[in-house]
Amino acid sequence: MFLEQRPVSRKTPLDGMLEVSPAAAARLATLGDEFPLASAGREASGRVRSLACTCAKGAGGSHVHHFVESPALKALAPGTEVRVELDEERSAVRVEPAPWGPVSEP
Repeated sequence: MFLEQRPVSRKTPLDGMLEVSPAAAARLATLGDEFPLASAGREASGRVRSLACTCAKGAGGSHVHHFVESPALKALAPGTEVRVELDEERSAVRVEPAPWGPVSEP
């Protein structure tokens, strides 16, 4: 099941965290504390992580950023687009390069 398409940030190869929407984070959180994750030919465990904002747009207000975190995500190239997919049968996540550029989601 396709969840969303996201750009890979410059930080992802360093920290293994890919930012996802609140809706995707909520859907993935139903998989439990850890789940199988495959990306770029690698398999590892993954988890959802939510962090209070420290970015400039969060100044004066509070909001949260949501991430999928896994060592397998460190192989992603910054600036590329990836598809986040949920394999409901296996309760697993797949993050792979998108075959085309950005898409707009409804």
